[in-house]
Amino acid sequence: MVSIVTPVYNAEKYIKETIKSVIEQSYTDWELLLVDDCSTDRSCEIIRQYGDPRIRLIKQEENGGAARARNRGIDEAKGRYIAFLDADDIWYADKLECQMQFIKRQDAGFVFTSYYFGDENAERTGKMVRVPKKLVYSEALSRTVIFTSTVLIDTMKIGKPHMPEISSEDTATWWDILRSGVTAYGLDQPLVIYRRPASSLSSDKKAAVGRIWNLYKREGLSFPHAASCLVRWAFRATVRRFVDDALRAHFEAIKRFTVLQLSIAGLVLQTAIYAAFWFRYLYPELSKVRYSREGYNLGRGLVLYFRGHLLILLIYFVMLVFFSQTTGGMKTGYLKPKNVFGSEVTALLMTNILTYFELSLMKNWLLEPRYLVLVFLCQVALAYIWSFAGSAIYRKVFPPRETLVLNYSDYNIAEKFSTRSDRFEIVKVMNRPGLEKAEQECKRWYGCVVVCGGTEVERRILLEFCYKEFIRVYLVPEIEDILIQGSEQMDLFDTPIFELKEYTIRWELRLVKRMIDILVGIICLPFGLYGRKHPVVCIGKDKKEFVRYGRGFYNLLNGTMSLIGPEALEAETAREQMKKDERAIYRYRIKPGITGYAKLYRTRNTTREEQLKMDLYYIQHYSLLFDFKLMLLALQSKAQ
Repeated sequence: MVSIVTPVYNAEKYIKETIKSVIEQSYTDWELLLVDDCSTDRSCEIIRQYGDPRIRLIKQEENGGAARARNRGIDEAKGRYIAFLDADDIWYADKLECQMQFIKRQDAGFVFTSYYFGDENAERTGKMVRVPKKLVYSEALSRTVIFTSTVLIDTMKIGKPHMPEISSEDTATWWDILRSGVTAYGLDQPLVIYRRPASSLSSDKKAAVGRIWNLYKREGLSFPHAASCLVRWAFRATVRRFVDDALRAHFEAIKRFTVLQLSIAGLVLQTAIYAAFWFRYLYPELSKVRYSREGYNLGRGLVLYFRGHLLILLIYFVMLVFFSQTTGGMKTGYLKPKNVFGSEVTALLMTNILTYFELSLMKNWLLEPRYLVLVFLCQVALAYIWSFAGSAIYRKVFPPRETLVLNYSDYNIAEKFSTRSDRFEIVKVMNRPGLEKAEQECKRWYGCVVVCGGTEVERRILLEFCYKEFIRVYLVPEIEDILIQGSEQMDLFDTPIFELKEYTIRWELRLVKRMIDILVGIICLPFGLYGRKHPVVCIGKDKKEFVRYGRGFYNLLNGTMSLIGPEALEAETAREQMKKDERAIYRYRIKPGITGYAKLYRTRNTTREEQLKMDLYYIQHYSLLFDFKLMLLALQSKAQ
């Protein structure tokens, strides 16, 4: 049971709303101890009107202040948990339920929450105080962030606290608890409205400084230590009041932008390695006197000034950014460190190969490759360190999001998300919940919500609800979602129109794709006749049968396969799949590929439906850049 301690003194103006906010709690195992501190108004008369046996009125014999009243309530509390609520503050209906779940999940003895500021009518003013995830004594001395009406204490873990009868007795109590080695855990979800009239005591800045200084003296801090804490306390208060309000809405984006610059910083360092070799070895080599193969003197080699050197390095950096972006080397925090490292190595390899031919053109002959090989080896070492260090920093700044899974499908989507424990912490899984229950659960402290399956109406309602409540949501798409996502917006009328074409790849792109297939087929044909013991009959474009030879490079030449595309399934398997799901026919609108999006990303547990979704995603989002990215990823996977 939760014992709620509320000191009351001349609170007739607000006490009804405060008691009402407790009665409406979704968590019902509570008692409300209203300790009257000798009020001279109608406060006691109002309290006596309530017939709820969980509400108890305790009258003090003499006025002793808020601390003494709270201590009386604490002494008479019967519950294991003690919560505090001032007589003019308001709790949201799920305050106790959220905190009880939170305190048990953290296995904590002391928790508190963020809160809203309200005016005299408890109407939110738009200001909200956020709280840290954890708070220890040394940090609490410069952060008076614990608001009394948000506190919940487990007396089995830390005992019954008693407040000293001094000014700012609540802050002194929290410091006493934390000084004993207890850690306070913050639930960054606003569950309380702090009614703060303009004339309230805490709005007097000079008095606030005096109170905090007296608390430092009570703690026995030395003058330098106390002064240091006071400066930090004042700085935090100033930042929160004058800066935080302006940046709050964009703070997450600013942090994300800052962390993602780790990728750019890494590429700058890679370019710096190239620059060191360029000035020390490569440029001197290119600037030597050139001779023809017959021995004729062709004159002095390359001569560059500052802008020329800058252009060479800029070209290298741009190529590196392009290949890193294409292969996924810049997705620090999104991909696993080893995948970021592999992508970055692929990007470095492609960049240095192109740079080798670029420099050979400047020399009018093939350049000695040893210097670029040394450049590449040094860059690989840096990429290894940077990929793991960058991912560690990202995880430190952005810990895994506490995730709610709403699963309306027949397969375990939570298992897939749990494989990325660096990004998602599965807190709760609800299988086929009702919409009302799902919406209520979404409004708790989760960092994101995953919606999988369900009818079109259910998914639309949940997505609109999460969007309205500023909740991050991940949607596992259905076939129709992928088709719509790959459509083209048409500006024909005074309303958006989506055009879903019967064939998404334009003829000029098909022509370029065919030319690439022929070129790759010619180059790789001598190596591609092996890998299969016998030719295999497969289903290709428009459900036509064809014979696949070896690894498929011969099929690139005869036009039955493409380098990138849906996987070429054997005829019997393909027909069986189309019988089970008629939508499988969609994947045969283009030629099958030697490799492809589904083949690169599937795992041992990937279902046929999921593979079909990936094939359709490729078809609906086709571009030459997408093909190029998949080719690089295929090379990367082979190298690994």
